[in-house]
Amino acid sequence: MLGSQPRATKAHVDDLARPANCPPWTLHELVVHIADSISVPEVAMSRLVGALRQGSAADYYRRPERHTDEYREGNVERTRRRAATIPPETAAAFFRDAWHRTSRAFAVSNLDQRIEASGRSLTIGDYLLTRLMSVAAHGLDVAITLDRPPWTTRTALEALHPVLVDLLGEVPPITLTDQDLLEVGTGRRPLTEEERDAVGPLAARLPLLS
Repeated sequence: MLGSQPRATKAHVDDLARPANCPPWTLHELVVHIADSISVPEVAMSRLVGALRQGSAADYYRRPERHTDEYREGNVERTRRRAATIPPETAAAFFRDAWHRTSRAFAVSNLDQRIEASGRSLTIGDYLLTRLMSVAAHGLDVAITLDRPPWTTRTALEALHPVLVDLLGEVPPITLTDQDLLEVGTGRRPLTEEERDAVGPLAARLPLLS
């Protein structure tokens, strides 16, 4: 798979050296992190999950450990070690390979089947929503890093809307579009003054995750 992909140009490789909108990573490290986040560990597909606590896609982000320094620092260092093994000129192909392998792994799955995800039992459907959230949120990081408009698809925004609403606790005012909710809900930008006035007390709950 990797051999069939075109290699990046020098300009692309130079871009990958930029500090990402997800410090302290470079854009190269961020791309590797996104690829790893959508890769499917074999244990997740094979482990018996009957004894695990059941959860939803939103519950996945409510895990207390996500807010600890230990969790964040471990995430940073694992990604840096991994990125050091992936040449920048093959980073995009590395992501595409992870995407295709994951798509194949779940293509014939029952979305209601439960698998293990970070110590919880999630349906495959909910697990895939967490992977979509990772790609969408970090896709915003990539766009911001490269000073480009966000390219999140309507399909992705509609799929993620219920997860973000669940985390928020109620449906936001219609003045906050799905794209806005993704951006402010994941901390990729602050609320504007108009948005803050529209959401009122809900503003204190944002961002919902990072």
